[in-house]
Amino acid sequence: MIGQDVLMARALRWAVDKYDLQMDNLGNLSGPLKEQLMDLAISVTEDMKFNHLKYFRPFDHQLKFFATGEHSRRGILAANRIGKTVSTCYETACHLTGLYPEWWVGHRYTAPITCMVAGEGWSQVALVLQNELLGTQDVKITENLGTGVIPRSCIIVDTMRNDGANCIGVEIKHVSGANSYLLFANYTQEVRQLQGFKLNLAVFDEQPPDDFFSEIVTRTATTQGKVLCSFTPLKGLNGLVSKFWNHEQGYNFIRVSWDDVPEYDPWGQPFLLKETRRQLERDYLPHEREARIAGKPVMGKGAVFQLGDWTAVTYKTGEVDFNRMPNIQRVIALDLGLVNDKTVISLMYWEPHEKVAYLHRQIVIQGIEEAVPTQYVNHLLRPEVFGTPIVLPADASTKGRYTMSSNSIRELFEGYGLNLYEKAIMNPPDADGKQTNHKSYGINQMRQMFETGTLYINENCTNFLTEAQNYFVDEKGRFSDPDDCIDSCRYALIAVLQGIAEPWDDRTPQQRMRAHRERYIKYDDTNKPAWKKTYSPN
Repeated sequence: MIGQDVLMARALRWAVDKYDLQMDNLGNLSGPLKEQLMDLAISVTEDMKFNHLKYFRPFDHQLKFFATGEHSRRGILAANRIGKTVSTCYETACHLTGLYPEWWVGHRYTAPITCMVAGEGWSQVALVLQNELLGTQDVKITENLGTGVIPRSCIIVDTMRNDGANCIGVEIKHVSGANSYLLFANYTQEVRQLQGFKLNLAVFDEQPPDDFFSEIVTRTATTQGKVLCSFTPLKGLNGLVSKFWNHEQGYNFIRVSWDDVPEYDPWGQPFLLKETRRQLERDYLPHEREARIAGKPVMGKGAVFQLGDWTAVTYKTGEVDFNRMPNIQRVIALDLGLVNDKTVISLMYWEPHEKVAYLHRQIVIQGIEEAVPTQYVNHLLRPEVFGTPIVLPADASTKGRYTMSSNSIRELFEGYGLNLYEKAIMNPPDADGKQTNHKSYGINQMRQMFETGTLYINENCTNFLTEAQNYFVDEKGRFSDPDDCIDSCRYALIAVLQGIAEPWDDRTPQQRMRAHRERYIKYDDTNKPAWKKTYSPN
């Protein structure tokens, strides 16, 4: 139920607009005209209280959503506080009553419908959906019925079935003279309770469990019914969210961020002011901000890679013939370990036309009491990989961090003539132009590519698969350990997505190694540092 002061403000704005006046100039009106204006505003306030549908004013993003009405599965992936639930509830009320406004650009039902709206639990259904549609969180308080988006004159109170404060179902008058039927449900109900009836429209507020969604949409099959969804994608790119995000056939969505909504609503009242946005951004947990502010699927708590069948994303050596891929590229990425920590070398292939990545090999080098980089330098000098571009994390340029000497690991590698990418591997710049190495970006890329079948793992990368299957994030957005193999793969993936991988030219490994020897290895230098002697050219 909307407060009386808000109703009065809207009614006054409606009256001002009717007479083509300016709110700022009301003080200059003559007494009789001002009195006439206020009488009209009071009258509209009384009418508006029980007929919000008639006076609804949409945001631009709501009009955009309504205009997608011919699609069978429609969603709003949206930030918090932008009116996503209002959007689906307003459209639901139009369909139930047949009271479409003149400006309506979406789908129209020409007859009464049966509609089910569902949310995460009965308390949430009452707080959000029931309150928005019927105007009350407690249907036993009948004087508030009709203060939601469904007009009071359309709610047939005598037909209402309720369980305490919760409405289970109610008939709604339709302009045709017959009645529509509105059902409420929640995601904790047993699926079998939802069987046996037909739906013209199903509405989901926040992401439903997969089995619940499947059962409900089955109820729309024989009616060619529609499905509306609105959610802030806090649970990541899985289930229903992935269907929308990946544009599966029949699924259409709009994404709405804070950048898409104004500070003031269509009535000219404060809606999402800048200071409010700043405070909310500070309040949100870091791993939730992308979802809550931009409507982008990000990490929720729990298992990170929710793959039921890992064999779907693995392949055996020899099953994929990279030599027969004319456009194939590759890159090497290192996650560097300190004392007693693992260093992981990842070799990744990249097919740029299909945008498919293959984690082909990982070498895991267990840390010892001292950091000895020559343990893994030899792996990078092997003929079959020599010349492949190598990406390193930012701290590879820190002198003495991994080398137990005055050299940085980057300087050491340069001394061997390795093909190093000139910059530290970082995430792409954000909206403010800042670059970070926060895990969530790369992890989300990995999750999305697993979901879309564009990232594959060689089954011999057993350490990676073990880490990935046990990888989780807690309620504060902290990722679990160990994740050395995941980080190495993450660096490689970011590299190929940023175009750092290079084609594999037609030189033989021997030719590559010979060029390396001629440029960097001087065998007559008896004063070479000890670490250079670890590589034998023979």
